[in-house]
Amino acid sequence: MPIDFSGQVAIVTGAGGGMGRAYALELARRGAAVVVNDYGGGVLGEQDGSSAPAEAVAAEITAANGRAIANGLAVGTAANARSIVDTALNAFGRVDILINNAGTGIAGPFTAHDDEAIERHYATNLIGGHHLMRAAWPHMAAQRYGRILNVSSNGALGVGGNAPYAAAKAGMLGLTLDAAIEGKPLGIMLNAVMPTSYSRLIEQIPDPSTVAWFRDNLPPEKVAAAMVWFLSRDCKETGRILLTGGGRLSNLIFAETGEIFDPRINAEKVGECVAEIWDETMLAPVHNQAEAGARYFRHLPWTATDAPDFGPDVERG
Repeated sequence: MPIDFSGQVAIVTGAGGGMGRAYALELARRGAAVVVNDYGGGVLGEQDGSSAPAEAVAAEITAANGRAIANGLAVGTAANARSIVDTALNAFGRVDILINNAGTGIAGPFTAHDDEAIERHYATNLIGGHHLMRAAWPHMAAQRYGRILNVSSNGALGVGGNAPYAAAKAGMLGLTLDAAIEGKPLGIMLNAVMPTSYSRLIEQIPDPSTVAWFRDNLPPEKVAAAMVWFLSRDCKETGRILLTGGGRLSNLIFAETGEIFDPRINAEKVGECVAEIWDETMLAPVHNQAEAGARYFRHLPWTATDAPDFGPDVERG
């Protein structure tokens, strides 16, 4: 049965082009009213903004008989986040979907960037998304329904020469995984995506053939097409990390290797058996803090009467 968003309202940040535009157009095509947010600054966040990109995408939606409104605010402050959510409420009366897609690039050696560039980068790539979630959360909780997609990156896993970007995108994972636990009883489902797609950042690659390959094989529309289900009422999944691009879709998990346990552990013992803990043949998924904590209770049962609640799966003595 076709996925339909009629009657729902979506906020998409960074929607003036690339993946954000693709998300906005796909949601609007399926009936959602869309707040098209884009500051319109440079790809590195170094230029003053313009609402023109957001206005162009909003006009594209309305020209196709959809409903949309442009918003040109930068996402990096709490005040702007509240204003973006207010735009949705004032124009369409509710907010059901939030896609934290806005982001900028930053690359170079570890000590290359000045304080302002790093703080601006974190504001756009991490803090802004957190503020928007805080602003939208009470409205989603009140209606017992919400869908949030936080855009991370496989750059969070490390590439070298991109530490601020990796840290911000890894922060989006932690934000998603923790809020997913709190949001589920409220009907708010949160997932993160690590997309591989053509974008303005890809356009900065100096090799034209590489840029052309990304453009031809990894269009942003395929990312949007894959993610729409996770924004729908059909989706009851939460706390997932999806990897997608070019028609490929998979789920990223954290996992532990085989363990050692020795109450007499010391530096020498670690040196003797460290190869055992690098062994990846016995990987065990770890989905949340409760599961990570439970591993310790296999060996060290908790017997105190005031034991903390680590979750239903924790073994206690």
